[in-house]
Amino acid sequence: MADLIPEMRDALDGLKAAYLRSAAVVRGAKDAQSGFDGATELAGLLRDLAEQAADLRANAVARIADQEKLSLAVLATRIGTSKARAAQLIQSARQASEELW
Repeated sequence: MADLIPEMRDALDGLKAAYLRSAAVVRGAKDAQSGFDGATELAGLLRDLAEQAADLRANAVARIADQEKLSLAVLATRIGTSKARAAQLIQSARQASEELW
């Protein structure tokens, strides 16, 4: 796993702990329908969080590119992806930014 600042590691550990508590509640549900309903809510929340995390990642890539004035090739190498994927991430971040205005 990447070297992260301690605050980020703590936040991720908290997120994982919250997931594990939620999963334990689902598994321990007295009836199957309650377990299913809880699992459905959990899955929906995790999907939403995954989408938001992907947006954060794209924004971070765009910030790196803008702040450091990196070529697409250098940026792609830096973030460990292809040039095409790096371009997609930047485009996604810029598109999202434009949609806010």
